Amino acid sequence: MAENDDLEQMRYLYNSYLREYEVVNGELQNFFVVSSAFERNVEALSKLDIIQNANLLVGLEGGTFIEVNASNVSKVIANVGAGYMVEKSVPDARSFVEKNTGKVQDSINKLMAQKSKLEKEILDLSFKINSMQQQ
Repeated sequence: MAENDDLEQMRYLYNSYLREYEVVNGELQNFFVVSSAFERNVEALSKLDIIQNANLLVGLEGGTFIEVNASNVSKVIANVGAGYMVEKSVPDARSFVEKNTGKVQDSINKLMAQKSKLEKEILDLSFKINSMQQQ
């Protein structure tokens, strides 16, 4: 009877780890999207001199665009979180984005470590459950 209780506890723990693993994977995907956006922003901010006085297409929504002229790009509106936008100079905006890129990368590293730990726990429990079921 105690062995059956142990098996049920292991199954419960196994399922809990699987759910947590799915959450961690989802968070990782979100951070990868944010990281890619930050990388594109850093690249764009480093190339602002190229687009000075250029005509650009700016995307609105639903596949609609407007053509604008980038005559003087000296300020950037940056999202600083919670829906707040702040005007920054180009160097300050680039520094802000690079700093946040580092924070996102730290979060990715922590989530990757957590994912690896969960994978190990899931494999160990799977092996134990299979061994107990074969007895």
